[in-house]
Parts: sequence; C-alpha cells; structure tokens
Amino acid sequence: MKPILIFLGIILMFIGFFMITLGIILPSSQEDYKKPENEKTESSVEYSGIIMIGPIPIVFGNSPGLMILSVLILILMIIWIFLFAFGIRIK
Repeated sequence: MKPILIFLGIILMFIGFFMITLGIILPSSQEDYKKPENEKTESSVEYSGIIMIGPIPIVFGNSPGLMILSVLILILMIIWIFLFAFGIRIK
C-alpha cells in the first residue's frame, strides 16, 4: 500500500473526529435555548439513514428527498464493495 494513501486516510479520520467534536460543542441554533419553557414549538426534523447488516441494506427516513439520497448512496456503496471485492482498480 502506498504511504500517501495511509497518510490521507489518517488525515480524513482526524478531520471527521474534529467535525464531530465541533458539532457536539457548538449548538446548531441559539434561538432554541433562549425560548421560555412554557412556549412549545413543533420543529420539523428530517432524517434518513442506511444500516448494512451483512449484505442486506435497510434504508429508513421520513423525508422523500432524503430517502432518494440514501438509496443513491446505498447504490454507490454496493458498487464500491463489488469493485473492491473483485479487485478492479480505478486509475
């Protein structure tokens, strides 16, 4: 394996950890914290995800747009796995 690929992989992991840490530390919006507790507002949170249990993908979510994006990501993941499994190199 090339040392540059190992280095880039380690750098990407550190960037990911840094982004997760920033997401935990910095609040997404200050307005939610300033509202009194007696005022209840409904927020529309959209979510979507993919769980791979072996070869079986499970896609879930509540937004049609995010579900389509998840399915596209799932297809790319499956293509990547097949390319990796059969040893096809992208140059």
